[in-house]
Amino acid sequence: MRTILAVLNNPHKLYTYLLAYWLISPLLYLIYVYIISQNAGTPFRELLNTPTVALAFLIACMTLVLAGMLKLAHDENENTVRVFALYSAVQQLLVGNLIGVLLSVFLTRSLWWEQREQFGPRFKWVLVAGMVLIAFLTFLVLLAGMNFFHVV
Repeated sequence: MRTILAVLNNPHKLYTYLLAYWLISPLLYLIYVYIISQNAGTPFRELLNTPTVALAFLIACMTLVLAGMLKLAHDENENTVRVFALYSAVQQLLVGNLIGVLLSVFLTRSLWWEQREQFGPRFKWVLVAGMVLIAFLTFLVLLAGMNFFHVV
């Protein structure tokens, strides 16, 4: 139990786990879709035309972008990582990625009481542009999901 609490309070380990999760999960999803397409005897492209598979593929691609943005935020300072982890927790909650939500929330919580520095100036506009892009894609995924499942 102490080991779990030690990991949950260590921002460097949580950063590593979140980055690894965001890099590995899209690859695992692509392998899964490839295996399904081989078992069904359908081409990979045809399977990606299925709405649920296409939405999940878009979410998987977004996690790759989030991983790159997390790396940029980590190169800035811990305050930038904290702000980005909070943003990514909300984004991951909206798309339904529960493991991503938990890791992002724990990373935000572990950095919450750290010394606050200014938002880093080097990659600030790249991160803001990436966050706007991810927000737009998340909105599209939510809109497509509501349209597909006839929620509205």
